[in-house]
Amino acid sequence: MDSSPPKPPTPPPLPPQSSTRHMDQRPSQYLRNLEAAGGDVWKTTTTARASPRKYTPMVYFFYGTLTRPEILKRILGLDHEPTMRPAKIIGYSLTKWGDYKALIDGEPGEEVAGMAYEVKSPEHEYKLAYYETNAYELVPCLIDYTDGKQPSQVFGSTFKYAGDSAALKEGRFDRKLWEFRMGLRLPEKWNGRGA
Repeated sequence: MDSSPPKPPTPPPLPPQSSTRHMDQRPSQYLRNLEAAGGDVWKTTTTARASPRKYTPMVYFFYGTLTRPEILKRILGLDHEPTMRPAKIIGYSLTKWGDYKALIDGEPGEEVAGMAYEVKSPEHEYKLAYYETNAYELVPCLIDYTDGKQPSQVFGSTFKYAGDSAALKEGRFDRKLWEFRMGLRLPEKWNGRGA
């Protein structure tokens, strides 16, 4: 008799290779993307701090109180007298909003005279918008200088009345502006006389 331990049974054969891969066997799309990016992947995917945007000065057209250099100097906090040029814009009209002038759309060819000033910083733009309040909106315009110097014309911006210009001209309550400034809606049947 043989005193050696019995041999273990032979293991069954391995299953045949499947032509379909299981979910955990598929190559990762992320890993394929990394491989495709090459050896400098970490240099190309890390971003340096974005450089600050360079501010581009903008010419503003003024037609009311801001045409006075001492007021513009105070509003912007300048330590010098602002350099302004006489100018006009065409296709606009002026009317009154209380004690203030308000720029509205005018007839073709209608002119509004005023002064142009080159705003040199976003802080100054903010101060001007704050001064004008949300009763006015900043709109693009074509400014024609009237002093005979060059350039004679430039694209710029001006503050235009933000409410209902027809109501303003007729002296009616401006529902549109009131709702805009208050952030509320008046009832449709409200007639402006109290109820």
